Amino acid sequence: MITSRKSMNKKLVPLVISFIFGFRMLGLFMIIPVLALQDDSYLNFNPFSLGIALGAYGFTQGILQIPFGIMSDKFGRKRLIYLGLVLFTIGSIVAATAVSMEQLILGRAIQGSGAISGTLLALLADTTGERIRSSAMALVGMFIGIAFLLGMTLGPLITEFYGMKRIFELTASLGIISILLVGAVIDEPKSITKNLELDIELTSIKSLVFDTKLSHLYLSIFMLHLSLMSFFLILPVMLTEDLEHSQQMLPIIYLLLLGGGFLFMLPAMIFYEKRSMQRPLFLASTFSFAAIMFLIPYLSSYSLIITAIFIYFSVFNLLEALLPSLASKLSPAGKRGSVLSIFSTSQFLGTFCGGLFGGYFLQNFGTEMLMSILGCLGLLWFLLSLRFQNIDSFVTVVLDVRSKKNKDLLKIISKKDGIEDILFTNNNAIAYVKFSRSKLDKKIFDDLTYLGDFDGERSK
Repeated sequence: MITSRKSMNKKLVPLVISFIFGFRMLGLFMIIPVLALQDDSYLNFNPFSLGIALGAYGFTQGILQIPFGIMSDKFGRKRLIYLGLVLFTIGSIVAATAVSMEQLILGRAIQGSGAISGTLLALLADTTGERIRSSAMALVGMFIGIAFLLGMTLGPLITEFYGMKRIFELTASLGIISILLVGAVIDEPKSITKNLELDIELTSIKSLVFDTKLSHLYLSIFMLHLSLMSFFLILPVMLTEDLEHSQQMLPIIYLLLLGGGFLFMLPAMIFYEKRSMQRPLFLASTFSFAAIMFLIPYLSSYSLIITAIFIYFSVFNLLEALLPSLASKLSPAGKRGSVLSIFSTSQFLGTFCGGLFGGYFLQNFGTEMLMSILGCLGLLWFLLSLRFQNIDSFVTVVLDVRSKKNKDLLKIISKKDGIEDILFTNNNAIAYVKFSRSKLDKKIFDDLTYLGDFDGERSK
């Protein structure tokens, strides 16, 4: 019976982790479409303080991702997840009681200090096998996309009828629900520090940051969230003043635009994933970002402006779901924990920089200048994306190579086309081998002692 319960819990872990991601991001996304319209709700409100308030969450998230990941390796995933959710809940309560922008910024910073995104992804990798890991990562991305859709819709709706402070009260409630879910479903993985795929190694951080393939993904998630946060300093005002929509109409507008974008994203992602056409996807996406930022201030037609916003949200949802999966696939053998932590750090620092950068330029130079600069950054992103190549499908296996015979066999195998990376550990007794699924068959390792996929599950 106990075994059955543990088995059921393990099956529920990806769903619960996705829920927690969704709940936390929902709290972030709900304030994005409404905070720019709260100029009479907080003392010392101005475009720059608005940008800091939006970005403060991302700042503490960004700088604490790697420390939280390291602590989770040392003290356990579950403890750190509890700590992160408690901080998130406390920050939500502080923000709910804020009467000035300074207090709101403090609450947002405390919310973000629960930097458990990397820890949650590592826990997901702890508890899923290689075959379903990409699907589990995609599930997380999908829940983030759903949170984005709901946040953009519920935020204006809740604010209109109950006031923006109710958003933070709801966020605090979601934090408490997440804590209860962790306690009910998630068991602490055993011996996580023995799994080098999930450890965060400070000595490898520098080389991973500047890795050619991975650095493009870090840049992409950074630019994606910088653009989003800067754009939302302008968009709510654009919809209510320039396009003359009432605030009551914002939930419907966001629902139609974001819902349509989300529905467009799903078949597009499936199409590109099946055909390994990531490069044209990136090129089309980054070019779209640049073009939209440049064009929006000069579009006079209502239909063209709405179409541009729709394309923006479609591309955002697509990349938000795709990029984490690609980061996981491209991680070198034994370095996945470090890569995912750097990725999460880049994501949240993009949020912070977007708020800070956007608020400064909006306050000092106006909307058109801000959009032009975002367009230039988008163009630079597009040009850098020209170097991006399609990504193969990789598998990492764990092999016992203690005997000289096994070491000699592995030496022969290592020369085959399709071996991406080999990492030796435990005094060269264990080898993590990352290989291309399309170029090699796992059967080539049949003469070696197979210990399992990188999550450490032994074959039976």
